[in-house]
Amino acid sequence: MSTLDSQQHWAERRRYELDWLRVVAFALLILYHVGMAYVADWGWHIKSAYQSEALQPLMLWSNQWRMPLLFMISGAAISYQLHRDNGVGFLMASARKLLFPLTFGSLVIVAPQAYVQSKMAGAIPDMTYLSFWRHYLGFPLGFGDALPPVYLRFAGSNVIWNHLWYLPYLFVYIAVIWLMYPLLKLKPVVQVANTVARKMPLAILLIGPVLVFFALGEWLWERFPTTHKLVDDWSNHARYFTVFLLGFALVRTTRLWEAIKALRLVSLLLAAGSFTCVLFYRQGGELGQYLPLLQPVEGTVRGAVWSANSWFWIMAVVGYACAYLARPSRVMQSANRAVYCYYIMHQSLIVLAVYWLHDLQLGPVVELLAVISFTVIGCTLSYRLIKNVPYVRQCFGVFAPRQTQTSSARPFFERAKS
Repeated sequence: MSTLDSQQHWAERRRYELDWLRVVAFALLILYHVGMAYVADWGWHIKSAYQSEALQPLMLWSNQWRMPLLFMISGAAISYQLHRDNGVGFLMASARKLLFPLTFGSLVIVAPQAYVQSKMAGAIPDMTYLSFWRHYLGFPLGFGDALPPVYLRFAGSNVIWNHLWYLPYLFVYIAVIWLMYPLLKLKPVVQVANTVARKMPLAILLIGPVLVFFALGEWLWERFPTTHKLVDDWSNHARYFTVFLLGFALVRTTRLWEAIKALRLVSLLLAAGSFTCVLFYRQGGELGQYLPLLQPVEGTVRGAVWSANSWFWIMAVVGYACAYLARPSRVMQSANRAVYCYYIMHQSLIVLAVYWLHDLQLGPVVELLAVISFTVIGCTLSYRLIKNVPYVRQCFGVFAPRQTQTSSARPFFERAKS
């Protein structure tokens, strides 16, 4: 680490890799959702006539770290934003950027997914989409009926947010960290944080989060299965908020953030090893068959492997991004402005494409390419049409950059010191 890096305030250094990672993470999410229509034995909103068990290992590869990575990136980005502006205006801006697209998306963009899922299940065979949408929107208001319980929805409503669940989760985490921020700026907290950032053994950066993930999983996973309904999803909240806080804190210390880059090869090797163990367990393997001493703790070892797989892949991906993507790019800037529109639109386009092509018997390769093409073209056209239209673009998460004043308040992790 150069003298300039060691003396430069963390907030003065633009982490371009975060912008790249955000785009890459959402692109991976879109491909993952395409794969969900084709992977065999995994339930989803709609399934293609062409399904393959061979996709399962590929899907499993990103299953445990894809969304935690996105929340870690979000935590790091919020860290910069809160340093610039930690007033009420920051929280209001976050609500506008996240809850407005969530509301529009749930009422308009997600509705076709619920319609297709209901049609494919034979629950509404004679209902047009407009009739369905009237019930979808109007049931709580008295001008619609309850729809068949084919898809998940909220109590007393036909509306659901489906893939948009990331938006309310992120807003809640932002609100929590905003409330915590005055405490994080207290001098004793700053001193402790700076001491930890300077002296913490780097091995803890690899092992510590694994132990935390494992403990949270052992405590919460069986008691709170995944719902994505926000109010009762405590296992996911514990995991996602943890990585959100890690991103928030790690980006504020040059030493630890640079350590992620330095440890990238070690992280990749550990990630590959842990994923090999995940595949072993997924295929029904038992270590106790080979090492009888491990039989009493087989479940514990399995949980530790899954926790390690999640964090090691995050470390590897972020580390290589720091090494090779820490540079500005016009392509990256453009993609970052478009990424929320793509995120909001993509799943409905995937579901509609699979639905329309379902009975055409195009073959697995042609249909898959057609679904991907339809999704990418649909997202691109949507963004091109709305990006310069005031108010409409905000419904799709496209906002003009917001200028903020740099706060003079004492920051959490003030200056990385050698």
